[in-house]
Amino acid sequence: MADRRKNLTGQTVEIAQESERQFMEKHNVSSMLKDVVTKLLANRPVDPLSFLANYFRSSSSDYRIDDIVMKAVQTLTSTHYSRPVFETNLITAFQLLSNSKLSKRLRGMNGAIHKQVLQALCKDVPAPVQEKLLKKIECFDHEAISFSIFRSTVFTCFVLNDFLTLSKSLYTTLDLQRNGKAQKTLCQTSLQQLRESLSNSKKDVHRIMESSYNLGPDTLYSVIDKAMSENTSQGEYYSHDQFVIEASDIFLSKVKQLH
Repeated sequence: MADRRKNLTGQTVEIAQESERQFMEKHNVSSMLKDVVTKLLANRPVDPLSFLANYFRSSSSDYRIDDIVMKAVQTLTSTHYSRPVFETNLITAFQLLSNSKLSKRLRGMNGAIHKQVLQALCKDVPAPVQEKLLKKIECFDHEAISFSIFRSTVFTCFVLNDFLTLSKSLYTTLDLQRNGKAQKTLCQTSLQQLRESLSNSKKDVHRIMESSYNLGPDTLYSVIDKAMSENTSQGEYYSHDQFVIEASDIFLSKVKQLH
């Protein structure tokens, strides 16, 4: 089908019109839509619209390192690490970062890029905790990052985030008056119980999280009841941040030092 229009000289010319299919194929729209729908169904994110927005925002062909890191982080955070599809996302993110342009002739993921990814994954982690974590799992800036190191450190970041959520929830339980102050005895007893629940776990982030879940409601109630009956520290309290940081130290003590 053609469209008849007049050119600048007033002559009538025929302009071939693209079919809808030709238009979609020319701009790679069909392939992109198929890809995003496949990823959406595989990941089943909590917020599908944000997932779609991030996908199209990061589909640019820009080769800046910061943009590549952002796209890799979006890939990693598109679904929970416990889902089977997360392994595929790990591989995709690693391949994306491994194609980073370090110089005119050199591509790959070095320690500096790796650190950017870890910092992005731990953006909500308290600064003191993030600093301690990075001292354990970051690599030298010039060091080439293997998939095994990438996988291990990324998992550690995700499990730490979940562990912090658990710790915050635990503190809320201990803050009986809901005034941001939990009795010192309750906090120390609960931290000791958490420490004991992790003591038998190997230095594996998955087992650490599984062990921490053993501090269930029944156990916690027993611990609180005992602590309250033996409470000798009336007037002494733990702040939320103090409790979370001490809980994080228990977690970090189980994280293997890379260097």
